[in-house]
Amino acid sequence: MALSGTLKDFGIADILQLIGHQQKTGSLLLKNGREEVEVSFADGNVVFAAEKHRSSKNFLGSMLVRAEVISEPQLEEALIQQQRSLKRLGDILVEIGALSQPQLAQIARLQTTETLYKLFRWKSGTYEFTQREIDAGKSSFEPIRAESILLEGFRRMDEWPAVRKKIPWDEASCIRSQELDVRDLPQMDDGGFGFDGGGGGEGDGKPGERHKLVYRLAEPGRTVSKIVDLTRLGEFETLKAMQELVDWNYLRIVPPARGAGAAMKELAAGGRAFASRGGIVRVAITVTFFLGTLFLLRQLLPSLGASRAEHHARRGASARLIARTQQIRLEGALELYRLEHAEYPKELNDLVQGKLVSENDLKYPFSDTWYYRKAATGFVLLPPLD
Repeated sequence: MALSGTLKDFGIADILQLIGHQQKTGSLLLKNGREEVEVSFADGNVVFAAEKHRSSKNFLGSMLVRAEVISEPQLEEALIQQQRSLKRLGDILVEIGALSQPQLAQIARLQTTETLYKLFRWKSGTYEFTQREIDAGKSSFEPIRAESILLEGFRRMDEWPAVRKKIPWDEASCIRSQELDVRDLPQMDDGGFGFDGGGGGEGDGKPGERHKLVYRLAEPGRTVSKIVDLTRLGEFETLKAMQELVDWNYLRIVPPARGAGAAMKELAAGGRAFASRGGIVRVAITVTFFLGTLFLLRQLLPSLGASRAEHHARRGASARLIARTQQIRLEGALELYRLEHAEYPKELNDLVQGKLVSENDLKYPFSDTWYYRKAATGFVLLPPLD
């Protein structure tokens, strides 16, 4: 079967449905700009999915360390052995006793499913399916039916906006509002938690296994992103359970600290979490605006002794320079607002209320105001007509 084209003509859902229905074996290569994902199928079932430019955060070893399944020294030992033997990292970790086969299957499956569900966000790109032999036995987990990936992908796309609206900050923490009995919660490594469908109690307004797991891990001061790593359920399933626990008043979300004190504290701790939340963006915006102002002054100083005609000619160029500086500052503030609220503001005044910009920043040079409109996939920011 020769199958290739663009995702605008034939979407991810259509491709998965066709391969699964016809029980094809081979590799599906998808490209979207610099992103590239290869999905391996055996008899219509997914056996593996890998990103070509995978972030180190999503490497199997990194996921195992963040989930506290193995330690950094164990990972380093396994990587050294891998260079000598060229065996798969997971197999080496099992051989040296760093983790069990069920633990490996759990994380390897999570790595594949998280890669697959990202594909549902792609709006453009290309695909090419090539029929070839795939050794399903090399996979560390049971193959996944393409139909189940399809249904779960649609569910996540439908529910993700509501989940993120309730929990927009990865660096937030949780406070337990009331007691939840977690004594009957099975051990994480005995196969007690599934990946497809609910974990018990979902849909009837009562906490199930996943809710209890998230509740148990939601210790004071522990961030949302850390809880996601420890659950081994993936970002969506963890945040979905957390959202429902908030709705049922078992948990309360505590937004991350803001201000200069929090900035200094987090920069001293490494700065990465702070940068991802937008603190460094604030500094960058301020520095950009300051440098732009200095450049503007250098442009304006020679015009102080010029004639009226020369001054009028320079005024248009100066106004455009000021406008460009303001545009950079406003665009940066809009992106920062999105990082903190998971959506762009309805109007520019929201940036002022959030103390991201001042009222003067909303004015085009002299008296007019910038034109702003929130769009479905971004925003429109334009200077007013002269």
